[in-house]
Amino acid sequence: MVNEWMFHFVRNSLRLPTGVIIRKIHFDGIENFTKDVPVLLACNHPNSFFDGVIFEHISGRRVYTLARGDAFLKPKPNYMLRSMRILPIFRARDADAKTARSGNARTMDELYERFKLKHGILIFTEGSAYPEKAIRPLKNGTAGIAIEMAKRSNFTMDLHVVPTALNYTSFWPHIQKTVHVTYEKPIPIMDYVEMIKNDEKGFTQMLNSKIQANFDRNVVITKGDFTAEKEFLHEVIVNENYETAAFKINDRWKLSVYKINQMNADFAEKVNAYMADLKKHKVLDSNVGNRGFDYLSALLAIVTMGWSLPIYFIWLLLFKLNDRFVHRKFKNIVFRDAVKALVGMLQGIGLVIGVAVTAAVLTPSYWWLLFTISGIYGAICWFRTIDAFPHLWSELQWLGLSDNVKKEITKKREGIIDALSNSL
Repeated sequence: MVNEWMFHFVRNSLRLPTGVIIRKIHFDGIENFTKDVPVLLACNHPNSFFDGVIFEHISGRRVYTLARGDAFLKPKPNYMLRSMRILPIFRARDADAKTARSGNARTMDELYERFKLKHGILIFTEGSAYPEKAIRPLKNGTAGIAIEMAKRSNFTMDLHVVPTALNYTSFWPHIQKTVHVTYEKPIPIMDYVEMIKNDEKGFTQMLNSKIQANFDRNVVITKGDFTAEKEFLHEVIVNENYETAAFKINDRWKLSVYKINQMNADFAEKVNAYMADLKKHKVLDSNVGNRGFDYLSALLAIVTMGWSLPIYFIWLLLFKLNDRFVHRKFKNIVFRDAVKALVGMLQGIGLVIGVAVTAAVLTPSYWWLLFTISGIYGAICWFRTIDAFPHLWSELQWLGLSDNVKKEITKKREGIIDALSNSL
């Protein structure tokens, strides 16, 4: 085990770009991520590097992430990644057979020690990442780890596999997105000791089936039929769960993702009728649903406008340059996410240093610290306010509609909300 200094450095350095990239993050089913037993989080993988950031840096739990083994082949990346609480898992294509076997053996040793300390381990059960709202075929690595830990402990380790669903409203280059994490009911491996002893293949199939069922219930899948309607309903449920001030929201999610995934022609017709009304009257679902507006962020942005607005424009330019640079230099879409996060982190550090130095030169005594903090946070508030501006502008349109038109549109939305409220 290596020193984890890099984890603490990265966690603090990512606070700024994370505040810009993410507007709200929901954690649902927190009681299922138990603290008194070792936990293996079996998660989908929609967004490459940033998926690990959600759990390692924002969840508030001690989590180690398993990542593709080929990134660990050289000594320096190997040390840096391990010090960030990232461990390798080698697939057949990541290295030659000997290297993969020895690498995975070492990882299993480390996992066993982490599990004995009751730490959480995050594995992406699909085995690969791609920025889309879809689920790829599940691999057998999750079951393989569970079986190995059971054997190593002589079937005494109370390991819980927790099916975990991760949703983003959008992917890069969009910012101010909403993230939703659902921890499902744990699967205690101790309940399947005899099955593991007698039928490892059957256990693997059973575990993957349970994980897949969780993904079907809790991962928004828009790829395939009715894509536009499903994307719109994802926006609807985010609006319905919106809380004005909070950034991290625990156990207050409502409405069924599963109902979105089960979209049929009749439901799609109702959704399209509602969407047509919104377009006709130039309003948004957030207006009809009476979603709140973050007036506090808007107020802070305006109060600090003199110095935070220029910082906002510089930051926005840096984000655009980051996106342009990565798209030109990296053809592999999976790697882009990790590189953008790294570049964004370095840009954030550089921006803070630049603002602090400028403030120290232009302001007396310790005023530079106040101007730096208020300027950076004010810039984040500008990102929030400008992202919410379409809602505020459409609110004026909504207020100008007649009561009868409002009631008609609201009734259509209520019908959709009722359909999404039905539980399994």
